[in-house]
Formats: sequence, structure tokens, C-alpha cells
Amino acid sequence: MPDSTRHQDPDHRFDLVLPTGWSAAPDREDGGLEIWNETGVGTLHLIAFPQDGFPDPAEELYAFLEERGVELEEDEVEDVVLDDDGELALCEYVSEDEEDGESLYWMVGVATAPGVLAFATYFCPAGQEEQERTVVRAALETLRLHEAPAKA
Repeated sequence: MPDSTRHQDPDHRFDLVLPTGWSAAPDREDGGLEIWNETGVGTLHLIAFPQDGFPDPAEELYAFLEERGVELEEDEVEDVVLDDDGELALCEYVSEDEEDGESLYWMVGVATAPGVLAFATYFCPAGQEEQERTVVRAALETLRLHEAPAKA
């Protein structure tokens, strides 16, 4: 019997356990899955792509962040082993919008497994991250990646 607490993305490339009280829906604009708590402060977005081989998640994370102008030190990225032989590289940082001065807290991760790569981004107003940081991290640790089934 399938685990009823798991939620799968529309492309069947990953699933994870939703935090209690959180909802999930396909992101129709950007693809992937959005996860949120109606009374919460932030949003988690996950999207996965087919990938040749089994790339290093930390290298992919550094490249992803570099494209966005975010530079981190090696000790600011944590490696997490996922239950399905997948790997997750995870980091946290705060960014500031130069136009309006608003600061955002980000938890960003890249997960890899043979044949698939997933990006996870969670954000909320800086200073409010303690409300959801632990629950978001726990949800990401339940992530299982799957090669998408072949289209008929």
C-alpha cells in the first residue's frame, strides 16, 4: 500500500512527505511543485529534471547559486544522504533586494540520484525563518528521486 503522506510531483520525478498542515499544488507557471502552509510565512518550490549520470549535488548547487550572484564558502553547504541513495546539498543565506530593501531568507538545495536532478528553494521574510526552518528541512530530508517513466 502506498504511503498516503507522500506527495508526488506532476512529472513523477520525486516525492516527499508533506509537513502536517501544509498543502501542495503543481506550479503551472514554472513547473514542479509548490508547498506551503496557509498560516505560514514561506513557500517551498521543488522542480526536477532528467539528468545523465549522477552529478555531484554540491557542485550543481554552487553553479546554480553562482548564476544568481550568490557566493558561499565550502563550509556553508551541508551534504545530506537521502533514503533512496540520493544525495542533497543544502545551504541557507539571506538576500536583500536593492530596490525595496526587503531581506529574504533562503534555504536552497540540489538533490541528485541516477538519472534525475532536483532543485529545492524555500524563502520567507528574513527574521521569520525560525517558524518553518526545521519543518522544511525535515520535509526535504524525506525527498525521494525517481527517473521519470518512459512516455508511451
